[in-house]
Amino acid sequence: MVAKLELANVADALVLKALCMEAFTPDFEQYGGFPPGVEDIDWHLAQITTGHYYKIYYNDELAGGILTVPTTDVETEIKLFYITGDFQDKQLGSKVIALIEQCYPMTKQWSLVTPYKSYRNHHFYEKQGYVKVGELQPEPNDEFRLFQYEKCC
Repeated sequence: MVAKLELANVADALVLKALCMEAFTPDFEQYGGFPPGVEDIDWHLAQITTGHYYKIYYNDELAGGILTVPTTDVETEIKLFYITGDFQDKQLGSKVIALIEQCYPMTKQWSLVTPYKSYRNHHFYEKQGYVKVGELQPEPNDEFRLFQYEKCC
């Protein structure tokens, strides 16, 4: 299996939006919503223009995307990471984490958030060396929470 990352360009926005929506459909069904912005093509276009939105390939097939946000010279947040169902359970996620870390060699601390009931995500990120450091409740009157994870290098 060959995993590859490639920076997205504006011509990729529609297909990335479609893949993202497909990948997050189980979250929509569980929580009643998608991650903020992902339903909007303009959001994807804006993220692409940051120069930190990557297409994920599995053996030359487009399998998903990963969006990073460098917050300081040594800190980077994984803002969005998705792999469509057809490409899950193939060790692709682990390869992508290794590849994205190589793209940011100066990063000493990685961070991300993931939904509180996304047990597979929790297990996956912990296997990658991430540690749960907190919880956020975006809407005070809603039980939905996000778990905060960090990884130090």
